[in-house]
Amino acid sequence: MKSSVLAVLAPAMHPKNEAYLLRLANQEIAYQIERSSRRRSIGLKITADGLTIVLPARAPIKEAERAIQSKLKWILAKLAQPMPSVVALAAGSSVLWQGQAKFVQLAAGRTRLEEEILYVSELAPLSTALTRFYQRSAKAYFLQRLGFWSEQMGLQPRQLFLSSARGRWGSCTALGDIRLNWRLMQAPPQVIDYVVIHELAHLAELNHSSRFWGIVAAACPDWKTQRLWLKQNGALLFAW
Repeated sequence: MKSSVLAVLAPAMHPKNEAYLLRLANQEIAYQIERSSRRRSIGLKITADGLTIVLPARAPIKEAERAIQSKLKWILAKLAQPMPSVVALAAGSSVLWQGQAKFVQLAAGRTRLEEEILYVSELAPLSTALTRFYQRSAKAYFLQRLGFWSEQMGLQPRQLFLSSARGRWGSCTALGDIRLNWRLMQAPPQVIDYVVIHELAHLAELNHSSRFWGIVAAACPDWKTQRLWLKQNGALLFAW
């Protein structure tokens, strides 16, 4: 696949969320609703800000309540788990880069990685400079991995978008647009490949049927191991 086929767009701004409260028999569930014109199904995500239900643009609010009740056990378990605290970045801090620890050091010039040291530009706030570096690197790396796996799997996406969605590593639309979270650059390469393969498989099956998982398994036999890594370590990728 030629890399010029894909366009890379920056993370989209999220619409302002609406706050709601669902009263059940013996408990109250506070949640926010996020509208997405790109979604056809309902999504759930839990972050430090609490529970968010992502609804298709025209879906009624009642759909959010039904989603909460159907996933109530999972929601309560996730809400009970302590959220990781945000790391205060400073010179000497350790950050993840493709599964390996790198040490931050302030330096003149453009942010760059040299062996075990991530030299960060002094011209911007540390977190801002790091974010720009990870996003810039993600564009090139994700295009390369999409190109490789597209050829292997015979599935061609239309466009690549970078995402900043918390707790959502990737998505694929019916039009063939793929979104990958730039924070995945902190995960091991095999985990990134799993997410790329997962989203490419949706070009053939826009669901999570047995046929879908068969396509994933054909390209990534150890996909369960990589998915488990994300479940166990995914919160670390949002530590700063």
